[in-house]
Amino acid sequence: MGRYFGTDGIRGAALSVLTQEIAYRIGRYIGQYPNGKANRILIARDTRESGPALLEGLKEGIVRSGGFLFDEGVSTTPSVSYLVENGEFDYGIMISASHNPYSDNGIKLFSHSGEKLSEEIEAKIEDYIDSAEDYLPTRPGHYQEAPELKDKYLRFLMGKHEGQGKVRVLFDCANGSASALAPKLFPLLGIDATFICSEPDGKNINAGCGSTHLENLQREFAKDGYDLAFAFDGDADRCLGLDSTGRVIDGDAEIFLGALSLREKGLLNGNEVVITVMSNFGLRKALEEEGIGYDTVSVGDKYVQVRLKEKGLSIGGEQSGHVIFHSDLNTGDGLLTAIKIIGIYLNQPEVFAKLQELKVYPQSLINIRFKDRSGATKALESDSVKAALKRAEEMLGDDGRMLLRGSGTEPLVRVMGECLDEDRCHKAVEMVAKAIKEGNECAE
Repeated sequence: MGRYFGTDGIRGAALSVLTQEIAYRIGRYIGQYPNGKANRILIARDTRESGPALLEGLKEGIVRSGGFLFDEGVSTTPSVSYLVENGEFDYGIMISASHNPYSDNGIKLFSHSGEKLSEEIEAKIEDYIDSAEDYLPTRPGHYQEAPELKDKYLRFLMGKHEGQGKVRVLFDCANGSASALAPKLFPLLGIDATFICSEPDGKNINAGCGSTHLENLQREFAKDGYDLAFAFDGDADRCLGLDSTGRVIDGDAEIFLGALSLREKGLLNGNEVVITVMSNFGLRKALEEEGIGYDTVSVGDKYVQVRLKEKGLSIGGEQSGHVIFHSDLNTGDGLLTAIKIIGIYLNQPEVFAKLQELKVYPQSLINIRFKDRSGATKALESDSVKAALKRAEEMLGDDGRMLLRGSGTEPLVRVMGECLDEDRCHKAVEMVAKAIKEGNECAE
């Protein structure tokens, strides 16, 4: 991780850690046109109350550097990726802190190909933020609102729906970006759709709802006879679901179903998928039993996307619900994922039924918060913590695994264990968490 950038852009407390000045400096950098051609930049935001202020900082920086800024308004992160890749744009910007509470915000940046920026370019932006350099353009830039671009993205999504038949689906929009698109999209696809948490007020994004609070979806789902249900996060680049029995369809399950569906159609390139270190043992075993290979990368959908591109593969993602259907889009898209799963449910019932073959290993996870990222890094490097981790791994043996990692977006250390013996798993994770808390100054 860099000084400002984590695994998914810049993120922090809105207007105190992530300030208008930082937004302005980012705008000054990407608004430049060193080759004599003004950069065309697309921007969108989620529903946080701090979004307009950060937009103003970015806008001032871009226009003062001579850039042309086109504002999509409230929309989703994947819409930015798609529109930049399929339009005449040099950069894309999404103002969002994804699944974080409304008090945080973030800035995600995309290249002209619709991909997250490389770490090399992020490092250059960080240097520019901290420098006194002030680019002076030879001509002024321009800003214009462009809400009509959302319709182009919606047409793209509508073209991906292959479902034939009737289906009743519940959607939790997390009072976030999905609220601006989902209530229009899914009825147009002929889906009997019900929407909850689709009335954002600037502060209720992710508040007890969305993909990080699946209990809200489960509670509403139990009230009526739905076939499927989906919950998005704040910027709708991920989604989690429920099948007709109420079983959770997480990112691992979405990857599994997507891979089986693509293979049946002869479209699973390399007969392989990309997963992350957080993917459940059960997914690995299910893929092996189906004869499908997997390549494992670090947590972060940008790392999944890079590996998919390197190997020319079709699908990959994270347990959290970031799933990339790489033949369709360069980034995870919650709306697209929901469309794909609905299509499998309607058109490939024998594939959807294999969801029952995916046995999830019991998993225990403890997140330990620090005052800053340096504290989290210090804990990971502690000899006492390393010793506790080794003892925990010995405790689990061949029946499970331990994973200790820092968050790429927050000052957290995540201690995770998976094991067939759930009690042993909990004890192993608690032992490592105790070592971290005893030897380091935590925020809680």
